[in-house]
Amino acid sequence: MRGTLTTWYGETPLQTWLDDLHRNLQLGDVGRHYSELAASWLWLVVLGGLFLWLRRQWTGRRKLRRTVLPDLAAKVGVRRTRGWHAATGVWLAVGLLALSATGLTWSRYAGGNFDILQDGFNAHSPTLDTALAGASTGGASTEGGGHHEGGVTSGNGVYNVSDVDRVTLVARAAGVGGKVEVTPPSEAGTAWTVNQDDPAWPYGWDRVAVDPATGTVVAKSEFADWPLLAQLSKLGVAFHMGFLFGIVNQVLLVALATGLLCVIVWGYRMWWQRRPTRTDRAAPLGAPPARGAWREAHPAAVAVLLLVAVAVGWALPLLGLTLAAFLVLDLILGGVRRGRARRAVTAPD
Repeated sequence: MRGTLTTWYGETPLQTWLDDLHRNLQLGDVGRHYSELAASWLWLVVLGGLFLWLRRQWTGRRKLRRTVLPDLAAKVGVRRTRGWHAATGVWLAVGLLALSATGLTWSRYAGGNFDILQDGFNAHSPTLDTALAGASTGGASTEGGGHHEGGVTSGNGVYNVSDVDRVTLVARAAGVGGKVEVTPPSEAGTAWTVNQDDPAWPYGWDRVAVDPATGTVVAKSEFADWPLLAQLSKLGVAFHMGFLFGIVNQVLLVALATGLLCVIVWGYRMWWQRRPTRTDRAAPLGAPPARGAWREAHPAAVAVLLLVAVAVGWALPLLGLTLAAFLVLDLILGGVRRGRARRAVTAPD
């Protein structure tokens, strides 16, 4: 043994490296937190952009056309940039929301809360019972079925490598087709397991436990019998990774990524084009929105919004923490500005 190269779920080293880049930017925990933060805010930014655009466009004639297509007749400037930015965002919205939701289910903090939700609704994928009734040899095959001498130790159990062929044939006969993963017993008195591993449509994630000594299936778990939430989570992850619909899925993800990059560039360009440039009102970073929106809103609406924000902040902790930090900073800046305004009014001539 001269060295090892750890890969992820049987993928190539390059795929493993790219997966880590996507997951944590090759920065460890810091990058993983940043990735979860981006996914936590993505759906909120998408829905906020949709709300602003629909409120602006959904009046008068040709509402649908103006909403989903850029205004090609607009002159060069912020209006044309906004048209491309918003119309492209409308087309990307569903895909971006799906990526945000499916990515968050296996993130560190939001994913942990998703696990709590699944616990509460008993919606995890069912556990396959691999116990062998009356077994005294730890699931080891010592005779029959073409077994060979010389077992391999696995945990507290012993199994014969040659059993893999018989186990696979039994699983095939039980309806577990396509690509499978065969796992030997890990401890005494347990069976071999055969899991379908075919995320492409039509997908397959059925599982069976097989006793090689008798050539029988001792337990079976079909994907169709999983809780709905567990099924949706599994399908969502397959879509997120580009497996579910094969090359079509992968082309769609490439289009989403390319479109998102364009929307980001157009967004910054639009922000720059709208900045005040008059000498007496120059603002290199753009004009901030007017303050006081909370005071103009109905108290009941504010109360509902606060409750929703608290609930979302609990479900998505990194979003909640950064939102709270933003609000605190905004209050501090607002207080500083009010103090300056009062001092300017009361200052002697």
